[in-house]
Amino acid sequence: MTTRTHAPRFLPQRSHVAAACLLLATCAAHAQTPAANATTPTGLEGPGSVRAGERLSDWLQRQPAEAATPGLSWLVPQERLAQQFLKNTLLVRLETSVRRLPAAEAASRQQLLTWLQQMPVTGRVALGQLDASYLQTHPAQDPVLVTGQQLIPAPRADTVAVVRPNGDVCQVAHTAGRLALDYAQACGMGDATDFAWVAQPDGRTARVGVASWNAAPSDEPAPGAWIWAPPRSMPDLVAISEGMVRFLATQGPSPLQRLVPAGAALTTTDPAAAPPPAPVPLPVPATTISVRPEVAPQYQRVDYTGNDWGEIGLLQTPTARMAKAGEFRASYTHVAPYSRLNVMFQPLDWLEGGFRYTSISNRIYGISDQDYKDKSIDVKARLWQESAYLPEVALGFRDVGGTGLFSSEYFVGSKRVGDFDFSLGMGWGYMANSGNISNPFKLLGDRFATRPASNNSVTVSGKTNFGNYFRGPAALFGGVEWRTPWEPLTLKVEYDGNDYKNEPLSNSFDQRTPINVGLVYRLSPGVEFSAGIERGNKVMFGVTLSTNLAQASTTKVADPATPRFVPQAPAQSPGWPTTAADIESRTGWLVERIAPQGESLHVWITESNTVYREARVEQITAVLHRDAPASVKNFVLHFSERGIPMHAQVVDRTAWVTAHYQALPPSAAREPIQREYAPAPEPQIKRASMAAANGSTASADASTITGPWTRPRDNFSFGITPSITQILGGPDGFLLYQIGVQASAEYRFTSNTWANGSVNARLLDNYDKFTYTAPSNLPRVRTYQREYVTSSRVTIPNLQLTHAGQLSENQYFSMYGGALESMFAGVGGEWLYRPWHSRVAFGVDVNHVRQRGFDQDFSLRDYKVNTGHATLYWDTGWYGVLAKVSAGQYLAGDRGVTVDISRRFDNGVAIGAYATKTNVSAAQFGEGSFDKGIYISIPFDALLPRSSSFVANFNWVPVTRDGGAKLARSNTLYEMTSARDPRAFSMGPPKADTPNAGDNILDFDKAR
Repeated sequence: MTTRTHAPRFLPQRSHVAAACLLLATCAAHAQTPAANATTPTGLEGPGSVRAGERLSDWLQRQPAEAATPGLSWLVPQERLAQQFLKNTLLVRLETSVRRLPAAEAASRQQLLTWLQQMPVTGRVALGQLDASYLQTHPAQDPVLVTGQQLIPAPRADTVAVVRPNGDVCQVAHTAGRLALDYAQACGMGDATDFAWVAQPDGRTARVGVASWNAAPSDEPAPGAWIWAPPRSMPDLVAISEGMVRFLATQGPSPLQRLVPAGAALTTTDPAAAPPPAPVPLPVPATTISVRPEVAPQYQRVDYTGNDWGEIGLLQTPTARMAKAGEFRASYTHVAPYSRLNVMFQPLDWLEGGFRYTSISNRIYGISDQDYKDKSIDVKARLWQESAYLPEVALGFRDVGGTGLFSSEYFVGSKRVGDFDFSLGMGWGYMANSGNISNPFKLLGDRFATRPASNNSVTVSGKTNFGNYFRGPAALFGGVEWRTPWEPLTLKVEYDGNDYKNEPLSNSFDQRTPINVGLVYRLSPGVEFSAGIERGNKVMFGVTLSTNLAQASTTKVADPATPRFVPQAPAQSPGWPTTAADIESRTGWLVERIAPQGESLHVWITESNTVYREARVEQITAVLHRDAPASVKNFVLHFSERGIPMHAQVVDRTAWVTAHYQALPPSAAREPIQREYAPAPEPQIKRASMAAANGSTASADASTITGPWTRPRDNFSFGITPSITQILGGPDGFLLYQIGVQASAEYRFTSNTWANGSVNARLLDNYDKFTYTAPSNLPRVRTYQREYVTSSRVTIPNLQLTHAGQLSENQYFSMYGGALESMFAGVGGEWLYRPWHSRVAFGVDVNHVRQRGFDQDFSLRDYKVNTGHATLYWDTGWYGVLAKVSAGQYLAGDRGVTVDISRRFDNGVAIGAYATKTNVSAAQFGEGSFDKGIYISIPFDALLPRSSSFVANFNWVPVTRDGGAKLARSNTLYEMTSARDPRAFSMGPPKADTPNAGDNILDFDKAR
């Protein structure tokens, strides 16, 4: 495996704490000194000298062609402060090791410590592109050089430097095609090493797996690269590896010359004040050898594939492996008489889940003539990761929320050896029907000797059946997966723990052998075909489609081009109406007001509840810079929803221009958004606006409320969109669908009060097959689904009047009435407490509703109920996980709790699941036993080539019943106030991880 290095938090230890704190304070003080203030004289021009104010592209054009090599070093004195802190941190850790280790090992560690003490603090910053023509057309990547900086071309390198644990530098002749492990082994290392850390000559760093259990193809080290590969037997050195490779990257390429501050002590307390570095001989001994002829084993790329059940595994059996977080897989597999449609998700690196429909071709589904369909939910969690000696281990459950026909529990471990991945597990339930071993849990009591029968009746299906877990026969299973030398092909062989003698629905099949064999062919990164022989007498085939939703991104080629950047302010503004119109065309947001005030330009924006806010703010800033006069130094953006202030941020114009005008070293870079804050609540804004209108100057905030331009109110809006609905897995047909068109309109009486509604026309469907109305023991609040979707082709799904407001800085309310959803009309109110940037919010909604007529017009039925919930929202701050817990009364009058857990990735995609348990028994609830579902939310911004505020929502519910049913309200306050979320302005397209040798990395911690 190859991963970019990071720098987690490190706390200096014991007596070094005071020194480290003093150094950190010194760094902070010097960080305030602009790079332009560095006035170290350079004297006459010579190698490495720069002309103050020239760009890197200009410097490259006046140098020999060989100067533009990846080893070119940009030396910035201000960066040496942060690098000195990094070096000192490494020294502290090594000194601690010396004190703790036995004398023999401490001597070796002391030698490494001495070597590191002699290494210089260079101030090197990694450079990206070194093509002068490219840089001239991309000024944001072209540094402007200042006095005191140097550009030093690297001498031609033909070796790779491997740093040994004792501080010796082993110079290995570079050979094309060799990887990090080759060079480590050539220097007598690598046999007991799990990872190598590589610093390329251009400053990029990476961690590379080099052991047989984690090796994978990686970029080969270039001439001049540094390699640090401590053995696993030296955990203290492994723990400092990320910091070590960062520091090595600041040294430049690794020939026998180093960048050392000429004429200055290496222990200077003010590295920024030291003279510029110059090339001098390497200060420590080095060993030069030639690479040995043997090449380390080269392993295939690791891509774990799904099994017949959709989970990562072999054929019938699972493994402990996981896909990458964000992975989404849909697969179809068939081995008679079973056909399986599997949908699997990977919300976290260590958690896999999903649902499945199994079709049993030799059994009939209830009242219909279609094949029997079984629904199930699976989950698998990794207990610990693989290491050099331990396997990766996972605990999994199949069919945890369905009929239990295929219910199983299992522990499984996986261990990789080169291109082979071995697995061994123990299962219970369906996958252990052979009972090839005794159940070890019988030692805990006789109840584990037998397993209750599964729920074949749909009237009681859906129980989690906790009482059945790990009971009855147990069986071992396992196998091996081989990544063949032909990369697209994977071979799988497994031992199956099921003998197929006791299949669900009284089925029984012959099994000639428990050994199953299969092949997986990867047509492309997202398409796989599988085939095999199972039970010794049945052919299996399948197809899998996969993608990583967390990496979903599309270049916005259909958006208007970003305004051409020029650093100077315009000579004349085109006028605020033109500016506002341009902002709206680029963002889809509505600009209400623009008001200059002193050195600030205030812009009020509404209807900004989209996912990709950061990219739109960049567009707004580009337009404002193009149009605002030079006197404007800051852009203040005020965001509101429905007339309620939500969020404000100040963009420093100078910092924004500088970031677009030149590439900056880390010490000089500043975030353009200098401040974010919660604006005053609406009552205060209204008072300030009145004071400003009366000419009062008592408050600076008051004068910003009025401005030279205010948008004329446009009260009416209208739109038409396609509508698609579907029902999966019902007894009338596996897929029922309708395709139509929906017209939506809204009229605003005031900014806080509006009426909205929609009309849907059903154009194409197969609802003629929809004849079944499920039985119910509760008031029919959802089981009249067929009647609502088939009674009329033209319906009014929603028509309501809403008023929203702000009670105080952190409290919001709304009142509403009308046709609140397709099945219920009524009145209600909601209150929400949500502090700005808080991870916790709390809300209450109360509603009195009455059932609507089946035609979804203005008619009402007799059934009415009071419903509402108290909801706690908790953004855990842990991998984007949001937890919601609601307690209250549901539409059928039952009372209980709903738990909803979701993970939102940085690109805005969310994956979640919910479950509701009320005071209704499983038998009274009916099929499904309790309400539950899985959902995915995907912003169109991640899918379309044009920016869009729409979000695609997919919700899978195993079965629609009446218990645990919530009112499907629109315009909820939590969604309306999403701009107050601490992550609201950070979501966007996935960003490439591009480590920089000049990063201000001040600390680090253990690498796993």
